[in-house]
Amino acid sequence: MRFIVFGAGALGSLFGGLLSRHHDVLLVGRKEHLSAVAKRGLTIEGITSGVFRPDTEWDGSSYDMVLLTTKAYDTERAAREILATFGKMPVLSLQNGIGNEEVLADVFGREQVMGGVTSHGATFVENGRIYHAGTGETLIGMLDGRTPDMLKKTADAFNRCGIPTTITSHIQREIWKKTMVNAAINGLTSILRCRNGFLLENEHASHLLERVCSECSAIARAAHMDIGEDITEKTREVARNTAENISSMLQDILKGKKTEVDEIHGAFAAVARVHGISAPINEFLAQAIRAMENVRHLG
Repeated sequence: MRFIVFGAGALGSLFGGLLSRHHDVLLVGRKEHLSAVAKRGLTIEGITSGVFRPDTEWDGSSYDMVLLTTKAYDTERAAREILATFGKMPVLSLQNGIGNEEVLADVFGREQVMGGVTSHGATFVENGRIYHAGTGETLIGMLDGRTPDMLKKTADAFNRCGIPTTITSHIQREIWKKTMVNAAINGLTSILRCRNGFLLENEHASHLLERVCSECSAIARAAHMDIGEDITEKTREVARNTAENISSMLQDILKGKKTEVDEIHGAFAAVARVHGISAPINEFLAQAIRAMENVRHLG
């Protein structure tokens, strides 16, 4: 298959590098990063180790699908750019947050959009170099639960390249579950300025984790989204397995960058309002983290 990875940061570069083992891959991302990859190759360290050679310049040829790994707040802009540059084609979102797939469906058509969640973790070290920090299963699926040939071919392509991938007919549920976990871990670690494991080690942080999970579960029930498991225990498991990690949202805060708070806490708060229930914790985290993006630090 021929893949475009649009938004080749840490995760996108990881998937692009792995897929380039057996497939044609075009990375689209920041100029400085792509220039380094073109000159020296893409270096991946950690769980995966090697130098990979995905393409960094488009030669005008066609591709089978786009893997979208931009920040969630860039989804619509990215979709319009993809359509204008490469034309209409299947798109697989591996982004954080709720609602990305609906935005893509408005641009490409619902039948062209696949959703996905992954347990792989990657960190951007420097231009041309990333660190593969965590591994696990990747789940992909169509919004309507169908399993067309393109979905099967994509799963086969991923599996062939060492990205364990399973097709699910309930991808929206999986996206909600991941976003609920992110709401507890990303939001709280950003406020507390701590690594993920602290949420389990400190009794006050642990109580806050439970409160976030409980509120997100109530919002899911109001939206008739059957999560199918205890999200508090799932979140504790993820925090335990990533105890030494600095969450992506906290990394953005520390770098003075915009976060995905609107697509995580803001999205839960918005769904709660639609269904007439309160979401004080998500409302607070959304407002506090928005403020933190613009704070002038003392000293």
